Amino acid sequence: MTNTYWNAEVYERIGKPMRRWAQAVIADLDLKGDETVLDAGCGSGSVTFDLLEHLPKGKIYALDASQEMVDSLAKQLSERGETRVTPMRASLTDFRLPEQVDRVFSNAVFHWIPDDAALFSSLFAAAKPGGKLRAQCGGFGNNAHVLEATEAVRQNEPFKSHLGDFRDSKKYRTPGQAKAALESAGWTDVRANLFEQPVPFEDSEEGALYVRTILLRDHIARLPEDDGIAYSRAVVAETIRRNGTPYTADYVRLDLWAIRPE
Repeated sequence: MTNTYWNAEVYERIGKPMRRWAQAVIADLDLKGDETVLDAGCGSGSVTFDLLEHLPKGKIYALDASQEMVDSLAKQLSERGETRVTPMRASLTDFRLPEQVDRVFSNAVFHWIPDDAALFSSLFAAAKPGGKLRAQCGGFGNNAHVLEATEAVRQNEPFKSHLGDFRDSKKYRTPGQAKAALESAGWTDVRANLFEQPVPFEDSEEGALYVRTILLRDHIARLPEDDGIAYSRAVVAETIRRNGTPYTADYVRLDLWAIRPE
């Protein structure tokens, strides 16, 4: 079963690198300001508001599978009296919008969804003919050092008893895999490339919070609360033991561009 629970408040604080990367992707959307945009995986809403600043005459459909994230965004919209954003709880593999959009935008989301056909076909259906997709997510090699440390830690008790044969479902695609999947769904002019973006955590406790809030959240959901905290700290310690200080999330980002043909 997919874990859709997200702690929106903690993610808001610990997800700052993702927001910084998202701002670069937004700048590359080629917006005039009056477009209708799909924010595919809107999270807690910070990036949605960054996107909205570029749409003075436009609007956004903000989708997320997490009710907590959608509720967080809806609360902020109400507090600001903002009506140009429509928050919706939905899976990106199976959703329907009231209308097709000019742009499909997504940041730090696609690697959570392993079903290429359902994901990219649903996004294709959401876009107008001539609509553009611009996205970024975790790519091949993402957090390789951290995940190697995780495999070692999870073999130890008490973690092994709870995690058993559990395998992380995140999909870190190569550029070739992503390009083929997008083209198979009907997208054209597809481009994909990887770049490294390591994020160091000088405070190991902040690193552990990141691990249990974002990177290994599906592992943590299977552990008792105290064991989950211990697990995240053990992963950070093992990563430091193998690779030195400070604890570093060795991010590899996958940039994606595509167009729905006219």
